[in-house]
This record gives sequence, C-alpha cells and structure tokens, in this order.
Amino acid sequence: MKITSYLPLMLVPLVAACAPPPPTATVACTSPGQITITPSNAAVTAAPPNFCAYRGDTITVKITGNHKKGSVSMTPKVAKDTWLSGSNAIDKGKFELYVNDDVANGEYKYIVNTQGGAVLDPRVTVKDH
Repeated sequence: MKITSYLPLMLVPLVAACAPPPPTATVACTSPGQITITPSNAAVTAAPPNFCAYRGDTITVKITGNHKKGSVSMTPKVAKDTWLSGSNAIDKGKFELYVNDDVANGEYKYIVNTQGGAVLDPRVTVKDH
C-alpha cells in the first residue's frame, strides 16, 4: 500500500497567504512652483499629485475656475500637521502655506474641501535641501 502525503501541497496556500503585501507605489514628488487645485462638481484635481517642498518654503496654492471666497480649503489628513491648512477666504484665487523649520522629512497627505466637489488624496513631500 502506497502512502501519499499531501502536506507540502497544503502548505503552499498557507505560505502564500502569510507573505507580506507588495509595497504601495508612491508618486514621485515634483516642484512646479505651485500647487494648482481645480475644483468642479464632478471631481477635484490637484497638480502635482505630490509636491516637493523644503523647510522654510512658502507654497502657493492656486485655485482655478470661478469660485467664491471661502469655498475651497485644504486640511491635513493628520490633525497635528497644521502647517498644511489654508483656504481661499481672503483671496478667492489662491492662498499660501508655509513649511515650518520644525517639519520633519516625509510625506504629508491633505484633503481638499470644496462646496459640491469631491475629495482627493494628494500630498506634499518635505525634503532636505
């Protein structure tokens, strides 16, 4: 009588299930001089999707289209990253963000809030000079 072991075949799915997930792809950061937000009723876009900044930089956030003062704001995904907050409350076409000297290197995600628009998931990457 031949004894067949199925144990190695049964372990293959188990090993595969325990493997770590593949790393998530990150968008390379670019520095085109400003972040441009284009809100609409259908979608909201931010260009570039990942903005490169350095400590001490002032980032201009330009808002395209015809929008009222106070209708577009930017908030950080992590509440303590307050430097990443701003709105078009004073100038309907733009606002500025200042990267403080104590901001650590890394990727900071933010949310764009508009009246009637969708929310997106762009980011600012802070780097050393």
